Amino acid sequence: MTNLRVALWGVSHWHVPLYLSGIPKEDIVAVCDEKKEIAEDFSKRCNCPFYTDGSQMIREAKPDFVFAFAPHYKMKGVAEYLIQQGIGFTIEKPAGLNTREVQEIYDLAERKRAFCAIPFVWRYSDTVRDLKEKYLTSDILHMSYKFVAGPPSRYLRTSKWMLSKQKAGGGCMTNLGVHFIDMALYLTDSKNADICASVYQYASDYDIETYATSLLRMQSGASLILETGYAYPMSPGLQRENRWTIVTRDSYDILAENNLELRTFGKNPQNIALNTDSDVYYPIFARTTLEDFQNGRTPRASLKEMLVVRDILDRINQSAEDSRK
Repeated sequence: MTNLRVALWGVSHWHVPLYLSGIPKEDIVAVCDEKKEIAEDFSKRCNCPFYTDGSQMIREAKPDFVFAFAPHYKMKGVAEYLIQQGIGFTIEKPAGLNTREVQEIYDLAERKRAFCAIPFVWRYSDTVRDLKEKYLTSDILHMSYKFVAGPPSRYLRTSKWMLSKQKAGGGCMTNLGVHFIDMALYLTDSKNADICASVYQYASDYDIETYATSLLRMQSGASLILETGYAYPMSPGLQRENRWTIVTRDSYDILAENNLELRTFGKNPQNIALNTDSDVYYPIFARTTLEDFQNGRTPRASLKEMLVVRDILDRINQSAEDSRK
């Protein structure tokens, strides 16, 4: 990568630090955030100017590429502005509050032939690549993904909007579930999924779900149980529970705590070291995305994939709402 001018928009977002080691520090020409003190702190870390207004940053810093982070209710405006300016960018999930917003972003990006990568980071991981290409040797019949992170209070310092359904669109399923909806589609080569049932639990003072369970049927015919939550006591070294079970025609496989246990019919069980920490893939996503942009390649995960996931997520949310009536 050479001479790319990179800007960071919305550095108060909790994902930003995960990206930084994947972006050459000397390429960062500006950062912005509505919270002046956070923007200023990041500018010192990146040795560049800071702004509190994104459009001013774009006009004055003239970046070639932007890593965009915004509250969910502001994502559509940020994305459409960057597309209209002809600037390549990434934007965090879920890219908009609902399918309609993401559809409008996608349609505009198609008309303008814009480059937009979505950080479905498991697509950029050796873990999922190895699962798909080496270890899952027969058709997937069923998947169960459980991802439970820390309590909702952790968002109070920088991203209180995450605790409002109106501003975030939802809670743990919106924030955490999108990764696993996309991964289920990818591993089963499915283009869509049906929602069979969803149940949300509300166990905080905020109007977002804090525990969510959904049953889906993938286009391939495989079933999926997706379980997400804000219920895991955070402590050093124990930030979340991440457990996957995948049933194929020939095996029953469990991935948890950086270990893949392959239980293939007629064979002795195998234990294989395989990473389950998604955080390490954000810098890989950042580096790969900048390389894809410079070389004119389509990103591995784009607004096209985000639109499918956003639609499925909306239908999961609706199913959960219907179950409460």
